[in-house]
Amino acid sequence: MVAPSSILVGSHVWVEDPDVAWIDGEVKEVKGEEITVDSTSGKTIVAKTSNVYPKDPEFPSCGVDDMTRLAYLHEPGVLQNLKCRYDINEIYTYTGNILIAVNPFRRLPHLYSSHMMEQYKGAAFGELSPHPFAVADASYRHMINEGISQSILVSGESGAGKTESTKMLMRYLAYMGGRVSKAEERSVEQKVLESNPVLEAFGNAKTVRNNNSSRFGKFVEIQFDPRGQISGAAIRTYLLERSRVCQVSDPERNYHCFYMLCAAPPEEAEKYKLGNPRTFHYLNQSNCYELDGVDSSKEYLLTKRAMDVVGISQGEQDGIFRVVAAILHLGNIEFKKGQEIDSAEPKDDKSRFHLKTAAELLMCNEKALEDSLCKRVMVTRDESITKSLDPVSAALSRDALAKIVYSKLFDWLVDKINVSISQDPESKSLIGVLDIYGFESFKTNSFEQFCINLTNEKLQQHFNQHVFKMEQEEYKKEEIDWSYIEFIDNQDILDLIEKKPGGIIALLDEACMFPRSTHETFAQKLYQTFKDNKRFSKPKLSRTDFTICHYAGDVTYQTELFLDKNKDYVVSEHQALLNASECSFVSSLFPPSPEESSKTTKFSSIGSSFKQQLQALLETLSATEPHYIRCVKPNNALKPGIFENQNVLQQLRCGGVMEAIRISCAGFPSRKSFREFVARFSLLAPEVLSKRNNYTEVTASKKILEKSKLSGYQIGKTKVFLRAGQMAELDALRTEILGRSASLIQRKVRTYLCHKCFILLRLSAIQIQALCRGQVARHQYEEMRREAAALNIQKHLRKFLARKAYKNLYFSAVSIQTGMRGMIARCELLSRKQTRAATVIQSHCRRFLANRCYLRLKKAAITTQCAWRARVARKELRKLRMAARETGALQEAKTKLEKEVEELTWRLQLEKRTRVDLEESKKQESARFESTLQKMQLEFEESKKKESARFESILHKKELEFEESKKQESERFESTLHKMQLEFEESKKQESERFESTFHKMQVEFEESKKQESERFESTTQKMQLEFEESKKQERARFESTLHRKELQFQQLQFELQKLQLEFEESKKQERETLESTLHKKELEFQESKKQERATFESTLYKKELEFQELQVEFQKMQLELEETKELLIKEREAAKKIAEQVPAVQEIPVIDDELVNKLTAENEQLKALGSSLEQKINETERKYEETNKLSEERLKQGLEAESKIVELKTEMQRLEKKILDMGAEDQKPQQQAMPSALSTNMSEEIPVVDDESMNKPTDIEDESMNKPTIIDDESMNKLDESMNKLTAENEQLKILDMGAEDQKPQQQAMPSSLSTTMSEEIPVIDNESKNKLTVIGDESMNKLTAEKEQLKIWDMGAEDQKPQQQTMPSSLSTTMSEVTSAEIPVIDNESMNKPTVIDDESINRLTAENEQLKALVSTLEQKINETERKYEETKKLSDERLKQTLEAESKIIELKTTVQRREEKILDMETDQKSQQQALLSTPSRKMPEPLENGHHAQLSSGPSTRLGREDSKLRRSQTEKQQPESVDDLLKCVAQNLGFSQEKPVAAFTIYKCLLHWKSFEAEKTSVFDRLIEVMGSALEDQDNNDHMAYWLSNTSSLLFLLQRSLKASGSMQKPPAGASFFARMTKSFRSSSANLQAGVLSQVEAKYPALLFKQQLSAYVEKIYGIIRDNLKKNLSPLISGCIQVPRISKGAAFQKCEGLQGYHSPAGLWQSIIECLNKMMGTLKDNFVPPILVQNIFTQTFAYINVQLFNSLLLRRECCTFSNGEYVKSGLAELELWCAEADVEYVGPSWDELKHTRQAVGFLVINQKSKISFDEISKDLCSALSVQQLYRVCTLYRDDNYNTQSVSPDVLAHMKELMSDDTEDDGGSSFLLEDDISIPFTMEDISNCHQVKEFASVRPAEELMTDPAFQFLQD
Repeated sequence: MVAPSSILVGSHVWVEDPDVAWIDGEVKEVKGEEITVDSTSGKTIVAKTSNVYPKDPEFPSCGVDDMTRLAYLHEPGVLQNLKCRYDINEIYTYTGNILIAVNPFRRLPHLYSSHMMEQYKGAAFGELSPHPFAVADASYRHMINEGISQSILVSGESGAGKTESTKMLMRYLAYMGGRVSKAEERSVEQKVLESNPVLEAFGNAKTVRNNNSSRFGKFVEIQFDPRGQISGAAIRTYLLERSRVCQVSDPERNYHCFYMLCAAPPEEAEKYKLGNPRTFHYLNQSNCYELDGVDSSKEYLLTKRAMDVVGISQGEQDGIFRVVAAILHLGNIEFKKGQEIDSAEPKDDKSRFHLKTAAELLMCNEKALEDSLCKRVMVTRDESITKSLDPVSAALSRDALAKIVYSKLFDWLVDKINVSISQDPESKSLIGVLDIYGFESFKTNSFEQFCINLTNEKLQQHFNQHVFKMEQEEYKKEEIDWSYIEFIDNQDILDLIEKKPGGIIALLDEACMFPRSTHETFAQKLYQTFKDNKRFSKPKLSRTDFTICHYAGDVTYQTELFLDKNKDYVVSEHQALLNASECSFVSSLFPPSPEESSKTTKFSSIGSSFKQQLQALLETLSATEPHYIRCVKPNNALKPGIFENQNVLQQLRCGGVMEAIRISCAGFPSRKSFREFVARFSLLAPEVLSKRNNYTEVTASKKILEKSKLSGYQIGKTKVFLRAGQMAELDALRTEILGRSASLIQRKVRTYLCHKCFILLRLSAIQIQALCRGQVARHQYEEMRREAAALNIQKHLRKFLARKAYKNLYFSAVSIQTGMRGMIARCELLSRKQTRAATVIQSHCRRFLANRCYLRLKKAAITTQCAWRARVARKELRKLRMAARETGALQEAKTKLEKEVEELTWRLQLEKRTRVDLEESKKQESARFESTLQKMQLEFEESKKKESARFESILHKKELEFEESKKQESERFESTLHKMQLEFEESKKQESERFESTFHKMQVEFEESKKQESERFESTTQKMQLEFEESKKQERARFESTLHRKELQFQQLQFELQKLQLEFEESKKQERETLESTLHKKELEFQESKKQERATFESTLYKKELEFQELQVEFQKMQLELEETKELLIKEREAAKKIAEQVPAVQEIPVIDDELVNKLTAENEQLKALGSSLEQKINETERKYEETNKLSEERLKQGLEAESKIVELKTEMQRLEKKILDMGAEDQKPQQQAMPSALSTNMSEEIPVVDDESMNKPTDIEDESMNKPTIIDDESMNKLDESMNKLTAENEQLKILDMGAEDQKPQQQAMPSSLSTTMSEEIPVIDNESKNKLTVIGDESMNKLTAEKEQLKIWDMGAEDQKPQQQTMPSSLSTTMSEVTSAEIPVIDNESMNKPTVIDDESINRLTAENEQLKALVSTLEQKINETERKYEETKKLSDERLKQTLEAESKIIELKTTVQRREEKILDMETDQKSQQQALLSTPSRKMPEPLENGHHAQLSSGPSTRLGREDSKLRRSQTEKQQPESVDDLLKCVAQNLGFSQEKPVAAFTIYKCLLHWKSFEAEKTSVFDRLIEVMGSALEDQDNNDHMAYWLSNTSSLLFLLQRSLKASGSMQKPPAGASFFARMTKSFRSSSANLQAGVLSQVEAKYPALLFKQQLSAYVEKIYGIIRDNLKKNLSPLISGCIQVPRISKGAAFQKCEGLQGYHSPAGLWQSIIECLNKMMGTLKDNFVPPILVQNIFTQTFAYINVQLFNSLLLRRECCTFSNGEYVKSGLAELELWCAEADVEYVGPSWDELKHTRQAVGFLVINQKSKISFDEISKDLCSALSVQQLYRVCTLYRDDNYNTQSVSPDVLAHMKELMSDDTEDDGGSSFLLEDDISIPFTMEDISNCHQVKEFASVRPAEELMTDPAFQFLQD
């Protein structure tokens, strides 16, 4: 309240208003205790001073973050602050450490993004804007640092957003303590949130204020391990409202699960015998059955899905819904008086039906259930007495059973969810989040509201104690006296409710225990007991109601249902009944307990159990450190943008916020920091601002308070603490001083205005006189000026015309000459291009014709060979088919195979011996080699030292020469520059003299015109002066621009000259590349044609498969048609029977009884039908047998073919092994002879030794299968023999089956295994093409076999499906049945039907004979079926075994192929080694040439087939690279690992690596380790990531090397495949190409790269991106602390009065931080330039860095209110000016568009510093001032803006309203998006950008590393 003395006329105050709670206004009149206020709404209000609160006139328009910082802490101030913040979407506000959250009813995604969580991580509480993340972070930090468990209490009424706040808290805690989980594993937060639908279905209901109100308290425990990571979670529930199950008030509803189950699908509703909810007593007590916008059927399905997610099985779900349905049926059981006295029984059949249904659902005895409801067993010492209950007691027993069952069910669900979430019992630290219902006060308040308000009273006491504790800590921290402050407690209310024995709950329990008690007697008891209690009162108009004065207000309770809702009988009969249930789920809800074994009924009240649970909850909260979040619902319409003051004020009172304010008001509600206090009230003591007194902030505050004559205040360490009302008194004194000052200012201003008006009048009179005098002079001056101007114009016009004519002639002559010369040059260039192109085309055409002729000859030779071999093979096949039945051939094959195995084992032993000998010789030679190597190393070091000294001297000379030339060039340039400056100064003087003369003339004219036209020419004189200054500036700028233009023209000419040279070189390269591209295209076209042929073959195969599937579909259709015809025949027979029944009766009486005849005929019909079905089954089985037999034969053929292939491969392998042994034997002799002589003659030469590794290593095969052993062991040979024997045995078995089958096709002869013996006699030469064909055939056979296997499975499945479906077919469709039946069924016409029939013995005998024949036929058919099925099964098994064996044979073929390929590669390696050895031996003088063989062929040429010569080139290149250059590679790696510097602004290391790799032909090698070692060197260089100089050096090297590789390498077409065989002509052309590649026509050479080179190129590009990212991130890391300091202007107090204050020490100067940023940028720029990093990379680094600066500055403006001020805008603008100056001074090619990246910050800062914002429209802001900002960003800046210098306002309310409308439309369209900017961490360049920033000619003069130039192994670098 306000002191009367502080209220003055003109003061701003708050007055109570019935509509909006509080309204502000200005005091117009003060009369004692009454004041008159003009409100802002226009009303005049008269109020008492005790009901008025002061208003802060300097309250910020956007409110304050913490309401403890309010000048006046009272209800209207709190309400105004929340409303202002809600209007700008600031929904969170602090009150101390209490967070108030106002539900916005809209999505605000920017508040909950990951960026926001990163901002609050580790931030101090209160440093950033209020947020649930700040509360969660504070609790997490306290738990980690102090080891104390924390709790966060989220409270508020229904719809206030408690659940959403809980989700945000758990999300942040999961972010802080989350573990790294698998991709499919759900987090603890997700598990807890997934349990919400289940708990809401069974624990939420509709209340008066909310459609989905939680009727229980939920305490979520998030458990943490010692490292602070989440280890588990648990959900604890409290205070479930059980009475709602049985009693529901209108218009509320029962729990959602009842309505969901009633709306379940029809089959499930019928299962539980449910229907319309209006038919159930527990649901129809209220008229509300459905909710708006909620579909109960869909909610039911969603709840079941949530149960599945939680882990509740289908059986458990069925048990849950059984229990829920049983509760509904229990409620419909009504009772009436029984036959006995005071007994009860079900009222009618309807009640008995529900009783029976409930018993069935609970799976218990119906009679036992009835007895448990209607009877009680009383146990005495001697006996048990059964007592009947009256109908009222039976109904109470029924309700008690329903409540206890539902309570047990809810507890079971919570336990099940906790098991799913997985708790951590060993966790010692936890953070609990409590989500519980808030204070409730309705028109009708019953027992539920009483319990809920008791809970809130308990929690409010806990809250008050916490708030008082926080107040004490604040006062202790500030070291002020607080001993006299009283604590506001509500213990008296708690004593009134729960005290024993005289509390309300105790009296209620006592009344419930007496059967004759009513609510009226209970109310009278309350009135008598608490008549003197000030918290308890009796309403005047009611006899049974009572009122309790709660902390949130008075609540009146109605006692009508208190007794019924409090009764909660624990009946032992109910326990025993449900424990014995046959349903395991129901029995598990009621486990037996020893204390309930006695047959007694115990009374238990809901109020007592409620009080116990509440005590347990408070004990849990007391063990933790609490944090509070109060959720507020701004309106009951649940719509955004509506703030209802009365509603919010009531919630603040219910939530305890006003109680906390009262506690604060009891102490020191007004608190101001010294700086704020002095800034606001320094007017009361102006001497504190003077420099002479030298006051600090503390002494200044004390001086102000002493002068104000206040008492009771306290001075803390950092703040001034004022008692209630003292802030208003200070404001009154301040207002009085401001009023006196205003009057004084008005007086001075009026004096100034009058004096100014007099001065203006006097000056105007003087000017009029002067203008009149000058008028005559101006007329004379005008005439003279016109005459001079005419002469001047004529002169210049004549000059212009003459000059124009001359220039036209000059330019026409120059253009003609230029055109003629250009035409001649173009003609000459065109003729040269044509001749060159003609020669190239001729060469390629001749090459193409020769190649085509060669291919034709090769193709013809291959076809003739294939035809001849096919002819020979067919002859052998005919012979083998004749001898297929003989078993001798098989025996011979087996013996031959055994011999071959013995030969292989013998050769293996021989090879092992040779290897042992080779190893011994290898050891001896290695020792000799090491000794020679040491000598060579010593010699090399000496020569290296000499060469290094020589190169250093040469280098010093060149440096001196370069410096001299540099001096000469600089002197020449300075002289020319001095001349140009002198010329410019002379021209400048001439122009200035000319303009001075004109200026003098204009002054004379001005004086003359001044006399004539006084008023009109005064304005013209000013204009002329401005024009003169502008023209002077323009002329000066024009001369400077001409000078600058001439310099630019000179530079452009130089640049164009260089450009022409580059274009000429590029044109030459392009012509060469076009020719090569045409050849490459032709090769690609040829390969594509091959691919198309293969694709057509695959498409035809796929079409065949589709046709087969269509046939199967047609077959199924035919079956369906047969079934339809069968049904039609049955219908016709039934129609015939009906017609026969309609025929008139036979006149004659039959002699014989009809029963025998009918029996025989019926049996005959059955036998006929059975026979037809059996025949059909026989046909089907025979068809399957034939198909399976064919399939088996085909598999046998494939197996034999595979066997022949195995034999061929074995023979080829044997031949290769012989060749290897022969070559090994030949190698040993020349090596032993040549080694001594070679070592004696020349020790410097290296003789390669063939070791075991080179013998066993595969060279070109990259498959994993090549790593298998190369020698076939005994086991593989035995397997081959076994497979061959199995195939022959299966062949014989199949022949026997074919001979035994009836009416089968002719037997097919199988190919015997002896084919392998004859085929092994011919050993064909297997070239690469035949190998590829073999692999293709193998693959096709494998695919064919697998497809046949799948087809056979489909047939088997079809056969199994058809067996149970086979029915009797009509006799007309069976051809065999017509042959068996002896007579056809006669056609009965009408005449024969009318005649009497006489049946004799002959007809009976005929029927019996026919019956016997049919039975015999059926038996034979059944035997035939069994025989056919047996054959089918045997053939099927045989086919499966053959398929398996064929697959095994195919796998063996593949293994043999791989071994053969490895042997061939081994031979090639040995051949290359032999060649190298022979070359080394031939170079020695003592070595003799080997004797030539016949026909001029040498031994080394006859070692392999001619088709493999194409591989030798690549093998030789690889061996040369890997075997002859190991030391060179080591030297190269050691050299490039050092900093080699730069040559001609290019990195030496990159150029050296490129030259070495190009010379060693590493790019063309299919396998090499050079690239891997280079990558290792680069990776080790990246370990020192903090050294930017080191990183820049490697960025320059890697990017330059990548450019060289990009221009040199071209992908090979056969990169992944082994090289095919080539002819001698192809080898010659290939060697010619490789030799021509070494000829350096330029710096680079086009190389056909293999896979390792291309992989190295990819790895190199990855390293470029990685190094780029490291440098960029290092720069950002260095700038980050500087930017954080530049975000807000350092606080500097007014004047120099407080310079010695401790609070200002340590601040940097405003320009110091920005200067540090500039220095950091300059340092990085110098580092990158010194290392010659490509400009495109430097430009991207600075562009992304400036974007990072923009993100940090702009986001800070949007997130922190203290940054969004006028002074901070000026500070940031000055820093941006420094950055702009830096960008302007830096080179454009290095900086690029970096300055444009700051557009968001520049525009936002420009808006902050602009004046008169309220006059600016939205279009001007969005289109002109801040075009880059979105509407959300603009709205944020406008609402956060605060002018701390001039106190000006932000934009107008209309503009804000327009922005708000646009924001709501945007959120509806895109669902809301964050207004914060995100940092870009991508790689903004491509490899093409790097390639374009270099030029090839730039590397022409680059010198390699000097260290390697002296090495003889690197002599190629000097070329």
